[in-house]
Amino acid sequence: MGFAWQVALSHLRSRRSEVGINVITLVSILGVTIGVTALIMVLAVMEGFEIDLRDKILGSNAHLVALNYEGNFELASDTIANIEGLDGINAAAPFVYSEMMIRSSQGAAGIVFKGIDPVQTPKVTNIVESLELGEEGTLSTMEDKTAVLADLPKPEATDSDSSPKPGILIGKELAQELYVSTGDVVHIINPIGGGIGMMGMPTPDVRSFRVAGIFHTGMYEYDTKWTYVLMEEAQKMLKIDGKVNGIEIQVEDIDNAPELAYNVQEMLGYPYFLRHWMELNSKLFAALKMEKIVMGLILSLIVMVASLNIVGTLILVVLTRGREIAILRAMGASSKQILHVFMLEGMIIGMVGTVIGTCLGLIGCYFLDQYQFPLDTDVYYMDTLPVVVETETVLMVIVSAITISFLATIYPARVASQTDPVEGLRYE
Repeated sequence: MGFAWQVALSHLRSRRSEVGINVITLVSILGVTIGVTALIMVLAVMEGFEIDLRDKILGSNAHLVALNYEGNFELASDTIANIEGLDGINAAAPFVYSEMMIRSSQGAAGIVFKGIDPVQTPKVTNIVESLELGEEGTLSTMEDKTAVLADLPKPEATDSDSSPKPGILIGKELAQELYVSTGDVVHIINPIGGGIGMMGMPTPDVRSFRVAGIFHTGMYEYDTKWTYVLMEEAQKMLKIDGKVNGIEIQVEDIDNAPELAYNVQEMLGYPYFLRHWMELNSKLFAALKMEKIVMGLILSLIVMVASLNIVGTLILVVLTRGREIAILRAMGASSKQILHVFMLEGMIIGMVGTVIGTCLGLIGCYFLDQYQFPLDTDVYYMDTLPVVVETETVLMVIVSAITISFLATIYPARVASQTDPVEGLRYE
């Protein structure tokens, strides 16, 4: 063991006459420990929120969306196959959508009315997995060629409802708002779908659908606004038979979405244009990233306060061991060696606190993840506290804590290294 290590460890050992220094040292270690523990646990929770939100958004939406400058367009028979043939592309599906209104006997709301391909769309989004009432294969055709829930019995005819209705999937929150469940009839209203009336005003187009399934994504915005019907029914409602609004695309690696969007754009050419999930949700994820950075900086203040304790500890050691430092200098120890001694003392305090804090932080994250801390679903878009420990984040916290501890040693170490041995031994 080197000279600097031996002296540094001897200074940190307990002595009855130096109880005050030992207490301050323990407080410094405790401060670093608390700061590192808090940083790891809070950043893990924030990482969990961000990843959970991203997964929910990407589960309900495609990674890439191909749109057309002309608006509605006819889809060539080989377009989907050509897109799926590109490297990095998992699946693609056409879609039709528009904003409309939905009404039941007890409520009404504005919605996004989306027509989907029952075969291709489940490969791109998780609409089937999010169904709570309704099974896979939800939208199917019966003898009248309309879409209804396959596993529901055929609706009984009444005087006011003499024929089966096309099926529609609605979100859980929307179903509660409209007071409907599977099998109930709702009315979709296209405010301008009926053309121009006698007075020159647009007339609405109203069509009846039967609730074929209820889905729950966990995202309030989607569960209250999005509805799904068969592509053919949406095209009839919008009077765009044979045309679509765009193509949804799922990729293998979401981080490569911008590059893959460029590849698809090159293949499709004009008048198509591509948008990827990072672009569509850029402001949201930028805000989450900024929040995470700010929270990390705020919690780093705990470690910075602990570093002030390190400064105080080392200065106190310098004052109480002035005679010892002078003797070492007189015996030939250089200023650089004395500098290293006190830097090592501060680094030992910081590293011990960092190691203990890291262990406690990881243990705390494990118990939070196992306990599944419940959340109020009326406030949050999830029912349990998400915890995701990222190796890069933990390493960043460790490096930051050790760096702050190192910076705290510079001033007291320089003071110790500049001690004049003559002045230190003058009155001895």
